[in-house]
Amino acid sequence: MTECSSCGAELAPYETRCPICGKPTAHYHRQRRCLHCGAPAAQKAKTCMMCGKPVDSLPLDTSVFSGSWLGIGLGVLIIIAIVVGVTRYQNEVNQAAAAAQRSRLTPTLIPTRTPTLTATPGPTDTAIPTATLTPTFAPTPRAHVIEAGENPSSIAILYGVEAEEILALNGIDEVQTLQVGQVLLIPASAEEPVEPESSGPPPELITYLIQAGDTLLGIALDHGTTVESITTANPDTSLDIIFPGQEIIVPLATPTVTPTPTTPPTPTATPGPPYAAPDLLSPAQGQVVDEATLLFNWTATGLLTLDEFYVLQLTWANGARTEVWVKSSSWRITKSQRPANGHITWTVTIMRQTGTNSVGEPTGINVTGSAEQRIVEWR
Repeated sequence: MTECSSCGAELAPYETRCPICGKPTAHYHRQRRCLHCGAPAAQKAKTCMMCGKPVDSLPLDTSVFSGSWLGIGLGVLIIIAIVVGVTRYQNEVNQAAAAAQRSRLTPTLIPTRTPTLTATPGPTDTAIPTATLTPTFAPTPRAHVIEAGENPSSIAILYGVEAEEILALNGIDEVQTLQVGQVLLIPASAEEPVEPESSGPPPELITYLIQAGDTLLGIALDHGTTVESITTANPDTSLDIIFPGQEIIVPLATPTVTPTPTTPPTPTATPGPPYAAPDLLSPAQGQVVDEATLLFNWTATGLLTLDEFYVLQLTWANGARTEVWVKSSSWRITKSQRPANGHITWTVTIMRQTGTNSVGEPTGINVTGSAEQRIVEWR
């Protein structure tokens, strides 16, 4: 026996609803019903007894959107229209927001009332005599012709001005472009050049080869000079430590002339080199280089004449020698250009060209003192 789950009344077999409370039973959903009106139908019935239509079939949908190309086209047009409408709406919103932002950033000009000035009669103007301006002529810069051994600093000291003023007046950025014989404009505010007073003939200079056991004091006493004079004569050489085989310049004591009836012959001074040897910058002594190129650098020494050059001398590991004549203070070489790899001995001097050899290479004379030599390794 089956009971209603809601009120507990007894139910007949296969009862779909409770006769007491009307609640559907478990058999309600198993009942076959007409798809049109929902009325119960027998298991084998084909036509509904209530509406007279087929129990298990619905009429075909014959709208314009049911499987025809016309319906598909109309659907696509509707979608496009919706997308275009949304896009225009978003553009209008963005334009409105940008306009609002500009209106907030643009200051609003508030009209200001311009006061009306009322002319008040004053006293009669008295004519003031007009001053006559006398033209003032700017001083003209003077000219200076560069001589051998001069540089911007020495020229500036000669005229009592700054070296930067001379370079700026002549539009010079690179000091190395100056040449002997070139004309420089000197600021008009410069003083008259004062030639330095001569304090007598310069001391005689000799080149001394240091021997084992030598000291600077002993060398100075032997040659009648002082340690300070030797240090001054070798500005580019550190004399804190000296070693046998090193060459230094030693100034000899100026001989004191004693008046006698017969004037003794004046000794002829041996002229020293006009230039100090350039200081070697890079590569350093003993440096090991493993690069595709090798750059040699040294310091510039004064102003060179047209026939004077820096000469870089290289001795390669295989004994080959290379000599490079340049005006600049650096030179670069690649691995494909080097005669051999390994140790390189290099030095730089200044030479005055006097001609060329049989193969057209420049030749000349050395115008510097002894130059430093360095040994590097180029792998």
